[in-house]
Amino acid sequence: MAPRAGPPDGGWGWMIVAGCFLVTICTRAVTRCISIFFVEFQAYFGQDYARTAWIHSIVDCATMLCAPLGSLISNHVSCQVGIMLGGLLASTGLILSSFATSLEHLYLSLGVLTGLGFALCYSPAIAMVGKYFNKRKALAYGIAMSGSGIGTFILAPVVQLLIEQFSWRGALLILGGFVLNLCVCGALMRPIALEEDRKTVPGLLEKDYVPEAQKRDLKRMSLCSPLIKTWSHECLCYCSWKEYDFLLMPGFMVLAVSVLFMAYGCSPLFVYLVPYALSVGVSHHQAAFLMSILGVIDIIGNITFGWLTDRR
Repeated sequence: MAPRAGPPDGGWGWMIVAGCFLVTICTRAVTRCISIFFVEFQAYFGQDYARTAWIHSIVDCATMLCAPLGSLISNHVSCQVGIMLGGLLASTGLILSSFATSLEHLYLSLGVLTGLGFALCYSPAIAMVGKYFNKRKALAYGIAMSGSGIGTFILAPVVQLLIEQFSWRGALLILGGFVLNLCVCGALMRPIALEEDRKTVPGLLEKDYVPEAQKRDLKRMSLCSPLIKTWSHECLCYCSWKEYDFLLMPGFMVLAVSVLFMAYGCSPLFVYLVPYALSVGVSHHQAAFLMSILGVIDIIGNITFGWLTDRR
């Protein structure tokens, strides 16, 4: 397929937005709702809240720290494979958590395994939205990221209801089946070829440029040929540098530090809101509804600021 001159800003791009929307529901919204289980975990395992809260910290940390791994798989294999694999891992982690016999078991299954699965899904899905949109990119991102708010609004009372009806084990098992929808989201991520993605030959290699016909002849020769080894090594080093040179850009470094401080303020809210509400006499349903209110505010903020950003 011939590469496009630029992003289509529509068409199948809206299906990509829908897929990313579902990914954020299955990853970020589910992560936020894990704190609803903490009171049950405390009562069942006889542990204090500080140890129980590590579950949320581990799953959030694994999701963000392993996000580059998701991008790496998507870049070198495909976005579809990465998201489907992540969906299987996350679902497996939730299902295994329903058979947990200790908090340490939950640290590994619900924390590490589920967090790793979310990492393989989250960053590739977000990157695909940027591939399909340019002029309306901010609005597309706002709609896609509002999935975390809408998901929190819906899932918070649903999870509380599932816990009451099927216990925390049954609720985790059902969530594991729900998260399998990430595989469906991955199937929607149709790759797109853009002219800007075409690899250019670096200036270092231009003077040693090898014509296409000669490259084919070289490939038929022994793989131990020094010329092939040198050319392949230089291409690999150049591509690796071009792929990760953004890490040293001042703008990226400022953004990374700002997101770090933002995480300090955002994450504890979702970890401690429900237990604090219960500790001051709020009912379980009302505590879950507080999470829903946060979700509504998240929806309004994402879409509104996405629309404003597109207005320049």
